[in-house]
Amino acid sequence: MTHGGPDGEILGPAQWTLGREERQDEETTACPGCGLVLPVHAGPTHAYMGASPACLKLYGRASTLSWGQRDGLPLLRLVVDAYGAQHPGVCQIRSVQAVAVHLMGLCTILERGAHAEPRLIPMRDRRPPPPTRLDLHWLEPPRPIGTLTIREPVEATGGQEHAVCVEAWARDVWAAWEPHHTTVRDWVDRAAPPEF
Repeated sequence: MTHGGPDGEILGPAQWTLGREERQDEETTACPGCGLVLPVHAGPTHAYMGASPACLKLYGRASTLSWGQRDGLPLLRLVVDAYGAQHPGVCQIRSVQAVAVHLMGLCTILERGAHAEPRLIPMRDRRPPPPTRLDLHWLEPPRPIGTLTIREPVEATGGQEHAVCVEAWARDVWAAWEPHHTTVRDWVDRAAPPEF
């Protein structure tokens, strides 16, 4: 397993902890989603997520480190859903839909034990599901949206520590949205097949 250094370079196992010192002379900025303060990065931003370019760069690193499962938890899906829920952006239709999907993902994995792999349905049982309309609406984001950020999984010093950090971060983000859990659970119940 390799990890990225502070400037995006690939580091081998002996270098995982090298280069973590904070650079005092760099200009920093806080991510509008998670509040993580990072050196200014002139990279891309997301169309509707409220994330700084530097934080979005860390998300890319975490995504590449999160393939596979740990104790039945789908790590990559937890990274995607935790990051999306922690960086909701502003009230617009794409943000409303994205945050709803990410919160529903966290709910189904962390509370209901859903697996990442879709269940295969035999051909004879394939019928179009009845149309379900969900009343998706803007959920006012909590502040802060958790106390953990993408930084912990990225800075983990090995695969096991990375997996533990991903799970802790995802649970922390889900817990922060507690005022909206009833709404999210209702969306999951209405959108999920009966046997889910």
